[in-house]
Amino acid sequence: MRVVQISDLHLRDGLLYSGIDPWRMLAQALVRIDRLRPRADVLLLSGDLADNGNAETYRRLADLLARCSPVPALLPGNHDDRAGLWAAFPNQAWRTEDFLCQRLDRGEVTLLLLDTLIPGREDGRIGAEHITWLDAVCPHDRRVLLAMHHPPCDVGIAGMDMLGCGGGDLLAKWLGEQPQIEVVEAVLCGHVHRHVTQLFAGHLTITCPSTVHQIALQEGPLAWTTEPPGMLVHDLVPGQRLRTHALPLAMAEVHRYDEGGCLAE
Repeated sequence: MRVVQISDLHLRDGLLYSGIDPWRMLAQALVRIDRLRPRADVLLLSGDLADNGNAETYRRLADLLARCSPVPALLPGNHDDRAGLWAAFPNQAWRTEDFLCQRLDRGEVTLLLLDTLIPGREDGRIGAEHITWLDAVCPHDRRVLLAMHHPPCDVGIAGMDMLGCGGGDLLAKWLGEQPQIEVVEAVLCGHVHRHVTQLFAGHLTITCPSTVHQIALQEGPLAWTTEPPGMLVHDLVPGQRLRTHALPLAMAEVHRYDEGGCLAE
C-alpha cells in the first residue's frame, strides 16, 4: 500500500508572491507521481489546495485529478473553502458540507481525514465533534493513518506554531487510549511547508513539504524560502511499520553502480 502526500498547493491564477507558478509545480508533481514504481494507491492532498478558495480553481483541480491513477483523498486547509470543495469533489466521502471529515479504506489500510478548518482564520481546531466522529469511524482491526492539515503540536518554528491547531490535547487523549495506540500508525499533516518528523502522544507525526515555496527554518519573523518543493511517499508493507520517503518534485538522473560497487560509466 503506497500513499503519496502532497500539500499546500496554493493554486491560483498567476504567480504566487514567491514568484512560483503553482499550477506548473502541481503538473511537475503529478508527472513524478505517475513515474513512481510501485505506483501510488492513494494521493493524499493535505490542505491549502486553493490559495483563495476560488470555485473555478477547485473545478480545474478536479479535472486534473480525474486523469490520475491514484485515488485522491482531499483535506481542507485554512486557505480553502468548504462549499467549493464540496461542489467540485462530490465523490469524496465527506461527512457533511460543513464538516469535511472522511474515512477512506484501501486494501488493509484506513485513512481518517480530519477537517480542522476555522473559516476566516489561519489556525485550526480540533473539537469534541472531531473526537465523536473518530470514535464512530475508527476501525479496531485495520492499519490506520490519521491525516489533518494543521499539525496538532508545535513544530519549532515560532510563526507557524502561533498558527497551529487548538484542541491538540483532545486528540492526544484520544490517541493515548486503547485501541488507538495499536492501530494508528502515524499522523500526517500539512500547513508547515516543511518536512518535520516528531512524536505526538506516542505516535509518529509528519508534516509534508509544500509543492511551492517552503517556510524558512529560522528564528525571528515568519519567512519563506525557495528551497526545493517536495512530496512524501508513505509505504505500508505487511508485517512492517510505516516507511516514509521525502522526494523532490523534480526528476533527477539515476546512475547505477557496477558489480564492484563503483559508479558505472
